[in-house]
Amino acid sequence: MLDLAGLLSRGCASSARVGIGLTGNLLASTREKIESDSCRLSLTGFGDSSLLVSSLRDGEIDAAVRGTLSSSAVLTELKRAFSLPEVMRVAVLEDRGGRPFLLAPVGIDEGMDMQSRLTLARAAVKYFEPTGWDIRTGVLSKGRIEDAPRSEAIRHSLDEGEQIAASIRADGGAASHYSILVEDAVKECELVLAPDGVSGNLMFRTLHFVGGGRAYGAPVVNMDRVFVDTSRGKKDFADPVLLAAGLASLGYPRLVKA
Repeated sequence: MLDLAGLLSRGCASSARVGIGLTGNLLASTREKIESDSCRLSLTGFGDSSLLVSSLRDGEIDAAVRGTLSSSAVLTELKRAFSLPEVMRVAVLEDRGGRPFLLAPVGIDEGMDMQSRLTLARAAVKYFEPTGWDIRTGVLSKGRIEDAPRSEAIRHSLDEGEQIAASIRADGGAASHYSILVEDAVKECELVLAPDGVSGNLMFRTLHFVGGGRAYGAPVVNMDRVFVDTSRGKKDFADPVLLAAGLASLGYPRLVKA
């Protein structure tokens, strides 16, 4: 199991400088919640995507959280500032029973082919290495194995699921193909890999906004600074701030300021 509580506690105890895309009452309430927990980290609000991302790039803050800023604007700035061909995000969640797990892809334009999902899974495992978490990957597809004859799309998805799991195992990692049985993957694995970004986004929204699960944010796993994406629909941003601070406290690589 992921020691998410330990990571959040580490963030609270750290002196990390966290920037977040919040202003006004939401910033005030988030800061108040963090201060009520006697956290040492500092929190700065930003109302502009370019300023938030440039502050992260230049080392003026140790970690950043999107908050309520526009997703498209922030992702565009991240790609430009960090020379990223794409942004890979992995959501940190808890199910209704309190079991933490990782979910990817969660962006509707992410993970649209087998190679991109495999690359994302590999990047996620590598990114979380400093936490010491032992990550098993549960690969999902669009049906049960016996459903393959029902359509070419389902057969193709099942084949890709098998190939992704086999490739991760060939790398020395732990992975199994769970077909469509997300309930088993969540119980037995730390990273759940959805069939594509649309499916992953629907899973995230159903779990968090309908099913009572908890969402802590989605770190970008293919850049060398800590950036945690969030849903603008959240009412409380304390969890993503603590997550960002916890990751920053682990000594993630820092860009050298020019």
